Amino acid sequence: MAHIALDEKEISPIAKSPDVSTTASSEGGTKPKATCLQQHFSEESRNFQGSALKKTTRLLSNFIPLGTGRPHTELYPWTSSDANWPTSLNKPSGPEDRARVPSIYTLANALTYGTALGAPSLVQFLTEHMKSIHAPPYQDWAVCLTCGSTSALDIIFRTFTDRGDVILAEKYSYPGFIESSALAGVDIQPVDLDGQGLSPHKLGQILDQWNTLERPKPKVLYTIPSGQNPTGVTQSQERRRAIYEIAERHGLIIIEDDPYYFIQLGPNTASGGSNLESVSRQLVPSYISIDKSGRVIRLDSTSKILAPGLRAGWVTASQQVIDKYAAYHDLTTVSVSGLSQFVLHDLFNLQWGQEGFSTWLQALSLKYTQRRDITVAACHSFLPSDICSFAIPDHGMFLWVSIDLRMHPMYAAEGQMVQEWCSQVEDRILTLGLANGVQVTKGSLFFTERSSGEAELFFRLTFAAAKEQDLTEGVRIFANAVKTEFDCRGSV
Repeated sequence: MAHIALDEKEISPIAKSPDVSTTASSEGGTKPKATCLQQHFSEESRNFQGSALKKTTRLLSNFIPLGTGRPHTELYPWTSSDANWPTSLNKPSGPEDRARVPSIYTLANALTYGTALGAPSLVQFLTEHMKSIHAPPYQDWAVCLTCGSTSALDIIFRTFTDRGDVILAEKYSYPGFIESSALAGVDIQPVDLDGQGLSPHKLGQILDQWNTLERPKPKVLYTIPSGQNPTGVTQSQERRRAIYEIAERHGLIIIEDDPYYFIQLGPNTASGGSNLESVSRQLVPSYISIDKSGRVIRLDSTSKILAPGLRAGWVTASQQVIDKYAAYHDLTTVSVSGLSQFVLHDLFNLQWGQEGFSTWLQALSLKYTQRRDITVAACHSFLPSDICSFAIPDHGMFLWVSIDLRMHPMYAAEGQMVQEWCSQVEDRILTLGLANGVQVTKGSLFFTERSSGEAELFFRLTFAAAKEQDLTEGVRIFANAVKTEFDCRGSV
């Protein structure tokens, strides 16, 4: 039996795109190149160059990754794997285990075509999880596996939007959502944020004043309510209820994209025990837990709480939405990888159960809290406080660092060109950081409105991807890049 150990040293901080020269034929120099097909590309693909966020992570392999929103391998629940898996993972050892396994799930099942909804054992486990934690207050809700939230968003766009529609979202948001909406031909109407996330006042104002003669009113709101990407802000219970009431009044569908919901940061993560009831008490009620009319579509992901390579998550919504989602799933990705489902079935149904899953989530939150505290302390120590500011997140994995452009020695000289100049400043800080061994993420990648006329400078830092011992050094290098650009090396 082959035994495979997970070794971080063998894993590049970010998987780089293959070098074309290593994938082309060795005879490439003597053969003609392929005919240019540019004129055959669709209108959509002609100008599409792929994910801008992922491109920023492929520049180098030897750096401290403070910009990449994925967990370090020490935050995975697996440390090794046996390559010679048993033919069946349905061998419970006792009555309690038998009660947890709703159906036979064999390796043969995993290796054949799967169903759009997912393996029944996994769907049942996740349905019980949703009932225990969220308890949607209407009858006909259901769960379907997804190939991750970005894939799920593509199907949701197809289900609820037409080209030319407008969708509401936070002013700063997840680039995967921004770029997916562009591919779907959907425009984004940004909504301002404050210290508690998306502003219900601004949302209501936009909808109340919408001119339906010029454009159809938006019917979908996309939000990341917990540990918001990129700002790290979490909406309070009162905030969510206020936004939900607006959605009811205006007939909005709410896409609740919540991959950071269980990553709680702070003293409460260590108190109250690890059982389901205590974990649920510590969490801010989700949108789906207050949804009485079935207008919320909730997206959960394994990427931040287990491992991103699984490419698995789940969507919870009314049965009518799940039926439509599964129909599209059948003709796109077909199903989540059978091997990923096989591994998750083993983890959830045979090793953990619901209580074990909750115990893992609480232990994970403690690890993330330690990483956040190290990063925040480093920011206080190294970032120039007269130039940089940030809020300390209580969920998720991100710090959103705001940099005051007015403090730059060249600010007054830029006049009307300040927005273009701001982009140049951003690129110089990013490049200098990379040259000295740290990767951060440009804030402009998260702007849902590209030409607002404002000149804003932000960087998103994450405390998830780097080795814990590298977090302080990574912040120090980034801070030095900022100080160099602003000509203030002595400032702290």
